[in-house]
Amino acid sequence: MKTPRRYTATVACLTILASLLCSSLTLTAQKPSLPDLFGQKQAASGKETKNAKAEISVSLLPQDAKAGETVTLSLTMLIPEGSYTYSTNPTFGGATKFVIEESKGVTAIDQHFNADHPPKTVFEPLFGKEIEKYTKSVIWTRRFKVNKDVKEPSQVQIKGQMLYQVCDSKNCVPSQYPFSATLSGKQESAPLSFTTIPERRNVPDPIELKFALEPAAVNPKQLVDLKITMKLEPEFHTFALDQDKTQAGLPTHIEILKLEGLKSVSQQFKATPDPKEETHGEFSQRTHYNEVVWTRQFERIADAQEIGVEGKLTYQICNEGSCRRPMPVEFQLGDLTNAQPVAMSSLEELHSDSAADDDTIIISSEESNRSLSSYLFFAFLGGLILNVMPCVLPVVAIKVMSFVQQAGESRLRIFLLNIFYSLGVLVVFLSLASLAVFAGLGWGGLFQSTKFNVIMACIVYAMGLSMLGVFEIPVPGMVGSAAGGQQKEGLTGAFLTGILATLLATPCSGPFLGPVLAWSVKQTPQITYLVWLVMGLGMASPYIIFSIFPNAIKFLPKPGMWMVRFKEFSGIVLMGAVIFIISFLDESLTIPVLIMLLGITTGLWMIGSLYSHSSPARVKLAVRTTALLLTAGICFFGYNMSQKSTNDLPWVPFNAQELKKLRSENRTVLIDFSADWCLSCKTNEKLALNTPETLEMVSKYNVVPMYADYTDYSPDIKAWLDKFESVSIPLTVIFPANNPNKPIIIRDLYTQSTLLSALKQAVDESPASKSAPKQAMVSAESTDAR
Repeated sequence: MKTPRRYTATVACLTILASLLCSSLTLTAQKPSLPDLFGQKQAASGKETKNAKAEISVSLLPQDAKAGETVTLSLTMLIPEGSYTYSTNPTFGGATKFVIEESKGVTAIDQHFNADHPPKTVFEPLFGKEIEKYTKSVIWTRRFKVNKDVKEPSQVQIKGQMLYQVCDSKNCVPSQYPFSATLSGKQESAPLSFTTIPERRNVPDPIELKFALEPAAVNPKQLVDLKITMKLEPEFHTFALDQDKTQAGLPTHIEILKLEGLKSVSQQFKATPDPKEETHGEFSQRTHYNEVVWTRQFERIADAQEIGVEGKLTYQICNEGSCRRPMPVEFQLGDLTNAQPVAMSSLEELHSDSAADDDTIIISSEESNRSLSSYLFFAFLGGLILNVMPCVLPVVAIKVMSFVQQAGESRLRIFLLNIFYSLGVLVVFLSLASLAVFAGLGWGGLFQSTKFNVIMACIVYAMGLSMLGVFEIPVPGMVGSAAGGQQKEGLTGAFLTGILATLLATPCSGPFLGPVLAWSVKQTPQITYLVWLVMGLGMASPYIIFSIFPNAIKFLPKPGMWMVRFKEFSGIVLMGAVIFIISFLDESLTIPVLIMLLGITTGLWMIGSLYSHSSPARVKLAVRTTALLLTAGICFFGYNMSQKSTNDLPWVPFNAQELKKLRSENRTVLIDFSADWCLSCKTNEKLALNTPETLEMVSKYNVVPMYADYTDYSPDIKAWLDKFESVSIPLTVIFPANNPNKPIIIRDLYTQSTLLSALKQAVDESPASKSAPKQAMVSAESTDAR
């Protein structure tokens, strides 16, 4: 008998449903396929992930800080292996957050907590965006200033919470860490162990260092080991303590500077494992990879209550392609209150005459001459390559235009122009050699000077404006209107162009220069000068060739419209060079320098646009004088912003409950509603609030200054702004001590005299006063804390 089709279909459907149900039950019994990123399922089950716990400690140092001094609040997080936590970047919902709930006796200097090293940025497919993460360890710090009215250290206290997550490959566990820190008045002992990742210009080295005194407790033999552990990332290596520094690698060096309760047992550090013997061409090296532990043994002095050590580790790391300059890392372990200075080195076992020989270079043998010749060859080649480095290209572009212009000039003039340019190059190289010999300032050292960077940024910026056609005044070595061939380059201009090009080259280090420069500064002054002179000749060689064979200029393109476009493009490149130079500066100087560049733009625009060549002399003089005064005023304003004030008021963070308490105690309170992005606010703070006169009055009348930071949106501060009917900042509010229900309000920009007058009115206010203050008022009901 045939089975009906409808019956067959029904059975098939029931079979599929049963299969799906079984699969669902099976999947339910298994682990979830998606990671539990925020630990919701653990939280729901009441279970905690075992591998997601982090160790957090808090400190407030120095413990013996006095009124007016700076203290640092530190929260150290040790993250489990294979786990990570997030940065404080607010663009991600799971970011680490810090909440200061109470701060007594201190005023915040930093607006936010700062990490000791940058996070690693990783693209997270699940979120579809880049996420900033920390692994291993991270230390968050925030600086505070002890208020001047603090008499006892115990008056200082900071309380708050740290909200964070610790995640692994499967899930995240959200947690909070309540912290409290105060001052004891006694010098704090350093920990007996700590881990750090050294940084160079905020970029971490590919290593991790751990310093430790072990064991911490007294053992029967009274022996203590100082252990320094270095963990290196793959492909990187460091050098042994006894590495021969003539073999292309500097030895690791460990110095002991102070000891407390300890005396040395062993005469040197021992490395575990032993260094690896390597040969690279003619060089033999002793290196460490992956992990190395240097250990030195000490004996605890009888009856010593505390132990401690202070020292310095200096290391160099390399990979197959390059080496980084030696890096010193200072360390302190244990109690150093009564530490005695000592002088112990990791190289005590070497004979003193070996070190003396290193300072003497004798060039007598044929092999030594060949070695010097090879260094001179690479010095010349490195100098030649500098002409195509990004730092120099903008000026070389100008020089190319100059060559085109010279194509129609006499052979003698072409020769002189290029010789003078080359002399400018050589003068700078010889000057840098002098700095290296007498001041120990190496290649690129000038760019470590903030003033030098600011001056170079302004000069290059002015050159860029000229190339972009903002004004038509000759820049060093090139005329702004040279594209049209109207004016010619002078010998002084060519000389200054050579100087400028070489100065711009100093932050760059092309191929071959690194080893040559490192070798040259260790030689006698005569050899150092010779090497740097040859390097300068290498950089100037193309122009010397043009001076000797001027007919080569004829192979360049003929003048035309392309020069105008090339000039404009060179101006854009120069603006990029300005950004490159500003990147060297501290972040706090960025805005002041931009203001100075704005002043330069204004003045040069006036000179280039408000008169013509046919204008009367008096008109030209008037415009130039006005431009100079205006530029000087704007630049002075920017410079003044960059200067840190020594008259800052003892600001305390704005807190509604604290304000209510101060008003009830009949204290005069000054509140500054401000933000980092508010230029008018910073102007008020610079010219009116943080001044000697205001500080004197605040101290004399015991006024409490509160800082309401609106940099990051705060609903609480927004509510208070609404109470004072203010839709913008700056806003300054003063609550008089004897009339706290009638605050004095000062809006927008104001002068110091306005502020001092309002403060005088506030401290003179009496309860019997019936007249309303001259400034705007709000009622007490509208100013009570919610």
